Amino acid sequence: MRPNRKVRLPVIFSLLALLVAAGAAVWLLLRMARGDAPGGAGRNDVIFKGVAFLALIAVMLAAKWWPLAFMTMLAAGAVMGIELWRANEIRQDEAMRPPPAPVKTAMKKEEAASVLGVAADATADEIRSAHKKLIAQLHPDKGGTDYLAAQINDARTILMKEAALTEAAKTKEEEPADGDPPPNPNGDG
Repeated sequence: MRPNRKVRLPVIFSLLALLVAAGAAVWLLLRMARGDAPGGAGRNDVIFKGVAFLALIAVMLAAKWWPLAFMTMLAAGAVMGIELWRANEIRQDEAMRPPPAPVKTAMKKEEAASVLGVAADATADEIRSAHKKLIAQLHPDKGGTDYLAAQINDARTILMKEAALTEAAKTKEEEPADGDPPPNPNGDG
């Protein structure tokens, strides 16, 4: 009798698929352990899913479930292709997005006075006058920029708050204490 040398094609495919899945799994684990995976963790997830699908297909081929193995292979390829395409689109979108705007810090009193060209202890009238003069020259409608107008307005706001606090403190100092009688408006003692 002649020995049956007919090679079973499904067995060869399943063994080959298992070997590829095992090799890819080892490669992926080594790559993740070193932490030098280009593409980040998202790409590793896609590769891991591919390895899992490949192993599943190998088992189905070994069990002679050809139609199911074929459908799984098509579905896995489509899912992985979509995920890779989506990851690439997200990466391109993030690359085109402008960097975040710098955080605006509050202007100090000295900076505000410098912007308006007044003393740090200027009165409210001096602040209003300097603001009116500068904003008339540097307003965006007059050829200035939005940035300069915003700086001038911020400086005015900061200095006006300081001037109001100073005025309130002076007014409080001038008020009589609780025990003192109010001054006589007629000048009588």
